[in-house]
Formats: sequence, C-alpha cells, structure tokens
Amino acid sequence: MLFLKYLFTFSLLLGTFNVSASLLMRTSFENVPEGTPFTRDLWTDDGFLPASWDEGLASRTRTSAEHAAAGLQSLRVMYPKNEFGTAHTGCQVPLLFESRNEAYMSYFLMFSDNFSWGTSSYGGKLPGLSGGDNCSGGAMCDGTNGWSARFMWRAGGKIMLYLYDMVKTDTYGENHQLYFPDGSPVVAVPGKWMHIAERVKANSTPDSKDGEVQVWVNGQEVLFLKGRQFTNNGEQVDKLYISTFHGGDDETWCPTDTCFTFFDDLCIGTEYDDVRFPDCRKPDLGSDCTLCNASGSVSLSAANLSDNYHLSWFRNGEMVGGGATLVADVPGCYMVVADSGRCSLTDTVYVSNSLEPHLGTGRHLCETSFLLLDCGLRADDGLAFSWQRDGARLVGEDVPALLTKEAGKYTVTVSSDKCASGVDSVVVTSGLLQVPDADVTVGVPVVLQVEQPGNYVWTDLAGNTLATGSSFTFTPSAGDDYLFISDADGFDGFVGKRRLTENAWTRSNFSTEYMYFTVKRDVVIDSISIYPVKPLDATISIVDEATHEVVFSQTYSNLAGGCEQRLPLGVSLGAGSYHIDADGTTAPLYHSHTDADIQFPYTVDGLIELTGCNLDWINNKGWYLFFYNWHVSAGNHCAPTPIRLRHAKTGVGNVAAGPNTVWAAPSDGLLVVDGLEGASLLTLYDAQGRKVASKKTSASSAAFYTSYFPKGVYMLVVQSGADTVYRQKVIVR
Repeated sequence: MLFLKYLFTFSLLLGTFNVSASLLMRTSFENVPEGTPFTRDLWTDDGFLPASWDEGLASRTRTSAEHAAAGLQSLRVMYPKNEFGTAHTGCQVPLLFESRNEAYMSYFLMFSDNFSWGTSSYGGKLPGLSGGDNCSGGAMCDGTNGWSARFMWRAGGKIMLYLYDMVKTDTYGENHQLYFPDGSPVVAVPGKWMHIAERVKANSTPDSKDGEVQVWVNGQEVLFLKGRQFTNNGEQVDKLYISTFHGGDDETWCPTDTCFTFFDDLCIGTEYDDVRFPDCRKPDLGSDCTLCNASGSVSLSAANLSDNYHLSWFRNGEMVGGGATLVADVPGCYMVVADSGRCSLTDTVYVSNSLEPHLGTGRHLCETSFLLLDCGLRADDGLAFSWQRDGARLVGEDVPALLTKEAGKYTVTVSSDKCASGVDSVVVTSGLLQVPDADVTVGVPVVLQVEQPGNYVWTDLAGNTLATGSSFTFTPSAGDDYLFISDADGFDGFVGKRRLTENAWTRSNFSTEYMYFTVKRDVVIDSISIYPVKPLDATISIVDEATHEVVFSQTYSNLAGGCEQRLPLGVSLGAGSYHIDADGTTAPLYHSHTDADIQFPYTVDGLIELTGCNLDWINNKGWYLFFYNWHVSAGNHCAPTPIRLRHAKTGVGNVAAGPNTVWAAPSDGLLVVDGLEGASLLTLYDAQGRKVASKKTSASSAAFYTSYFPKGVYMLVVQSGADTVYRQKVIVR
C-alpha cells in the first residue's frame, strides 16, 4: 500500500492538478508516508508558510490512510481522553499568506465514530481565517490585536462560526449557528465527511463596519454576515488559523474517550472557485470479475466519468495503465484513481481465476417491496447462472442479479467450461404482508383478499389508490402486472425532541421527575436517546399509570458520558397512560431548557402523545426532560407488498410462442424485465415519448440500470420482430 501511495503522489506531481492561478495554497496530505507527524517543515514542503510556532503538530497529528476525502490520505488530529485546551488536545499553527482585503479557505472535516463532544460542557475549536494577532480567548478585540473567524463544534455536533471582532457582543466570541437553506441546522455526523468553505472580507476603512463573513457547507450557503468591523489599524486577512482543541478552560470540556478529527483537501484561495465544494464523481467498476469466461480476460471501464478526469490503474499496488479502460488478464486487486484536478476518488474491483459468487449475509424484506440479490459476478461470455429458492429451481432466472419479493433460502450456482462451479446461498426473511399472487384473465374480475382484517390500501404501480379494506375486486387489463397493498395504520418513525442542544442543564431527581405519555393504540417503543453527563449505568422504566405496574425496566451498563447514548427498548404497549423514568441511574443526565422548539405535546396522531413532565413548574419553564428522539412503530410498517398478477394469456403478440408472461419490476437502480422469449428489442421511453434506452437480447431476461435516470414515469416497450408484444408503465423513484 505504501508503494501505491507514492505512485499516486508521483502522478500528482507530474501535473494532473490544474491549479488555479488564484489558489494560494493546497494540500491533500499525500506526499509523506502514512503515520507521519505533519510538522511545520512538511507544511512548508507543501507550499504553505507556517508561523514560527505551533502546538501539538509533532505529538498529536499523523497522516492517515484510515479515511480520505481526496486522494488516499488525510490528516488525523488527536484529542486525548480527559484532557482539554491547546497544550494537551488538538493542534495549532497559523498558516500565513500576504495580507489581503478578501480571502477564502476550505477543508473537508470528519469526526471519528467515537467522537466525544465534551464531558459536561460541550465545545471545541476548528480552523478558520484570521488576521493580525488573532484576537480570541475572551479578549476584547480593540482593533489593534487582530480578529479570528474560526469554527466550533457544540453539543450534539452542531457547527458554529466562532467570531471575534470589534463588534462582537459576547466576551467569549459570538456563536453564529449555521443553517442550510431548508432551515435545518448544520450538524456534524461522526464518521461522515463534511466540506466547510469560508470567505472573509475585511472592513474597507479603519472606521467602517462593512466587513463580511460568508460560509458554505457541502456547497450550500449556510451563513452570510454583514456589517462587521475587524480592525481599525489596517490589518486585513493574513492567515488560515489551524486551531482545534477541546475547550473551554476546565475539565468539564474534556473528551470522555480519546478521539480524532480528520482533515483533507485543505485550500486557501482568493476566489470562491478555489475552495468550492468539488463536483466529484466516483468511478464505478461494477461487480467483481473472473477470468473463467470464454476469453480469459475482462475489460475494466471507468467510462462513466467525463474527459476532465485523469485515470490511473493499479494492480496490487503497482501502476499498470491509464485511460478509461483496462484489459485485465491476470488475477488481482485492481484500483482506478480518478483525478479531476480538484479532487480524486477511487474504486476497486477483484479479478479472480475461479468462480466465487457472494450473496452476503441474511437479508430482510421490509424497507423496500423487492430485494435485489447480486451474486457479485457480472454477466460475461461463457458464464452460466442458475438460481434456486428453497431447493426449487427458478426457471428462466439465468442472471447474475435476481430480483425477488419472496422469503426463502436462495442459492446461486455459477458455472463455466474453464473452472469449477461456484455456489453461495443467503436466507431472505420478510416483514411484508402475506398476500398470495393471483392468477388473472384480462377483463375478468378477481377478488383479492387479506386474511387478517384491517385498514388496508390497494395501489397500482404508480402509487395511485385503487381501494381500501381487506378485500378488493379488481378487473385487470393487459398492462396490469402488479398491484400493491399496505397497512394504512402502519407507522415507523420518531416522536419527541430530536436531540440535545447547547441549552443543556443537568438533573438527577429521577424518582420524582419523569415524563408522562399516552398511547392511543398498540405501539412498540423501539429505542430512545439519553445524554449522560459522565460514564454511568442507566435504568429506564415504564410504569402503567392506571395500575402502577412496572411494564418495562432495563439497566444499560457502562454508558459513556458527554455524548448521545441510543438505548434499545423494544417494548410493546397497549392503549393507556404511562410514565417513563430513569430512577436508579447512577449519575446525572442532561436535559434541554429555553429552546424555542420545545413544545408539548409531541404527537403522532392516533398513536402516541408525549405530554411533558409530571411537575407543573417544570412544564411551565418549558423544559424537556431526559428522553429524546423516541423511535416508535405500529402495525405493518413495511413497504407496500407487491402482488403479481399472473395472466392466463399475454394478451398481445403471438400467444402460441410460449407460456411465459413478460413482466418488469423496478428496484433501486435497476429495472429487471423477465419472461422474454426469442430475439427481443426492449425500448424505454420517458413521459414525453423520447427514447432513453434500448437493448437487444435473446435471453429470457434483461435489465436496465436506472441509477442515473431522472425520477418519473417511463414506458417499457418489448418487440419481437415487427410486432409489439408488451407495454408497461414503469415508475423510477
């Protein structure tokens, strides 16, 4: 892997980046081996001008291949457990550039999966632009001691602009919450990259208040401040202040576990184009391949990318070619690196000299109406695919990916003339309603029935409601191949305040302060969140208010403090009044106060209602106690259940040609057409009648990849010779 990194770095140095003339500095941390402390001399090697001092670069930074947003490495910054401040957590170094009236910067940021936002005080600093002496740390910005526009994380991962300038209203800097255009706050998700870009424009004269700060996250503008005065001595924007640590100035800000941030693709520029969120497309090499096909080689293609990408190919870490395609005739791990000049992404595929299908672990049908079982090998000359369900062969299913709506044990056998056959199996379970398929004749009414009485909704392929109730009399037409049924009373979602914010207090009066709620009908409380102040054991109990019976109680041991803890409950409750408490919990929990969005009752109509604390004085204060983001479910909450209509006749074309009925079923990114006979031409038209895809086949099934199709209604037309044999409306969701 180390050799691979250096090859990649070498390709960058040869000029695959088209660096803008206005881009001042940039690094993706590729030019040194993994695990190297990124000290000031390495910043200098990458074209930056670090100040003569730093904190923590040698001891708490490392280049890392664990995560990367651009290239193969990022910069990992460490925050040791039970430490706070600049001397013991994170790192600091000012990256200087020539003073200017306006500057831009950006970086990718990821918090580690175990990231702790703090112990009982939540917050920490993140890099941002600054000038002069970087006014911060509670100082008054008097116009001669500089300014800073760094960022902060707060409770629950909220990201703020943390601004020190001459017009700030708070001693310890102004916290400006960032909001996406839809009104939702910017919240960092541990383990997920986010892109932060910032522009600062200095005030134009010493006495003017016309400075600006503008912020984008993942390419969306999330803040635009005007009317700022940064200095009165003429100092402008002259550095990106790499300054990140936990705190705060006491142990309440400490992380409860050693955790990390990752930074990548760090840029300083003079125009927005220098730092904009990169429009990157990941290369897609498709499924793994085998040399057991007829030709003994496979063609690997990254042709889904535009000509703006420079492509480099590697086999087992050694560069083996460039360009959009590569012919592989030697087994190994193949990687393509796609470099746009602003970002680089990779994809990997394994080429083997044996047949090794892989269906993965057990699957459950609920979130979608169909499952796609992909054996991991792509169709190629000389390969044959055969499927079984519960030991019975599925006739006509000679494809590498099988679309199904049935539970059972599925087995795929892949064979060829060159290699021993490969076999793999997977068990599919189902939470869908149990409704059998129906044998129908065009124009003849048929009664469809659900055994269990209930409030059901019957819909067509487009989602249009056809009927309600447990039975439905339906008269099929030639184009009807599927109906769908769902439980109208099914629910799967959340209720209650979503998360703890920075307006948090602590309490431990769990035996006398708890939350009331009312259940309207049978419901399952699947999970809730709590926020421990420090490590603890939490005991959660639910009590029936009518009988005073404890209907649920469980202790969750060794929970970490300073971050959200998601607790599985899985308790079924009937209609009635209850309360939930944390009596027996061994340390305080956080709760919310003074949040503008606290508004009882929290309600899912006809299902559940959270009515507040048992104490009126707490309710009158507008507090929210302890238990957040309840996940509740009721009835059959799975996706609509498909019912296949098996036509007695095709109704079109030459019926005598065979007994199979053509049918098509869409799934995520794939449209599978089955039941074909002889040479067929398949054409897909959009709602305006324009042809968007077509293919010829002599197989019994075919598939269109619809991942890049716009959502909407399409028409599938299947032709045999000059005769149209089938039409079906298809919904791409």
